[in-house]
Amino acid sequence: MLLLTLSCLASLTGTVQAECGLRPFYESFQNTGKMIGTGTDVSPGEFPWLVSIQSHGKHICGGAIISALWILTAAHCFADELPPDLTVAVGGVDLSFPLEECNPDSLILHEEFNRTSLQNDIALILLSNPIEFSMVKIPICLPFVCDTDTWQHCWAAGWENTSAGELLIPLFSFAAASRVLQKTRMKLISREKCLKHIPHLVGGVMCAETEQGEGEGGGGGGCQVDSGGPLVCSYWNTMKWFQVGIISGGNPNHRILTPVYSYHDWIEKETAIRGKPFFTEGVDRGAHLKVPRSRAGTQVVFLEYCLLLLIFFIAIKLP
Repeated sequence: MLLLTLSCLASLTGTVQAECGLRPFYESFQNTGKMIGTGTDVSPGEFPWLVSIQSHGKHICGGAIISALWILTAAHCFADELPPDLTVAVGGVDLSFPLEECNPDSLILHEEFNRTSLQNDIALILLSNPIEFSMVKIPICLPFVCDTDTWQHCWAAGWENTSAGELLIPLFSFAAASRVLQKTRMKLISREKCLKHIPHLVGGVMCAETEQGEGEGGGGGGCQVDSGGPLVCSYWNTMKWFQVGIISGGNPNHRILTPVYSYHDWIEKETAIRGKPFFTEGVDRGAHLKVPRSRAGTQVVFLEYCLLLLIFFIAIKLP
């Protein structure tokens, strides 16, 4: 029994070798990727890929972990060069508490990014040291198809950007920022429907609208969505989440997105040029797109069995 307890504790404290798009701290294998908690405040581990990009210690944009060394975000958040005071905060939901900070090594803006139209609004941040994955720090998967009908139960989250600094081109004005990460349920919509709300929509972008009301899963309404942050969606009955878009512009109820699927080649090319090539981990591109059990998920199941065995041994010892 002692050996069993020590083994379980070692598994709890060990480093998670994470497969993309899973949330081992937040959900178990009995739940699917469709499950999101009610309300608007984000729970620890609920969006473990989301990061806060900060300058002078203040949140300016959101971003997403796509690998241990790479953060995906929007180009409009930055000037052309990497600012010396930029940091990336990971692994937390409350900005009132000090979060783990990662230092960027370099910034890559899309070479055809247009600051006026926000076309090709995509950027990569290379970190100086790799993120050590844990139950609350997990990379997001990149999408394997461009068809908007494939994706279900889409969500965005953020702390909101509140003011324009040297780095940020403001898309909206907010009176105050939430210190706790907020979430909003969204739905991908057609270009035709989007044009009714955003008449000057440029080509090569996607749109999503906020789903009003609490409804199934909660989190309806509100505008707690960060520029540069990910729009994530689940796929069928798997537990995986995929970053379908990057929040670029729009209005509180209708968001313009940079479609991540269209930039797979760009991401692979730019990361390879820097000598740190990005590879999508754990995505089966087969005909039925069956998602295998991840190492992180396997660890969670093992812990569940450990706890059950521990409870069993305690129970049989009781009079």
